[in-house]
Amino acid sequence: MELTIENLIKIIIGVLVFVVVVLGIYFFFKEDLIDFFNNLVPDKPKDAPELILSLLK
Repeated sequence: MELTIENLIKIIIGVLVFVVVVLGIYFFFKEDLIDFFNNLVPDKPKDAPELILSLLK
């Protein structure tokens, strides 16, 4: 496969589209995912049943 200017432009556009999609997904779910993973480890052991019940909702 010969690496021409046309192929380089296609590769660069593909990488940029991939980066934009990943950043879009990150910013779209940022609030929900960060809150979800921050609350996974309870401060007290007695909070574990509440955590399980909140995940089942």
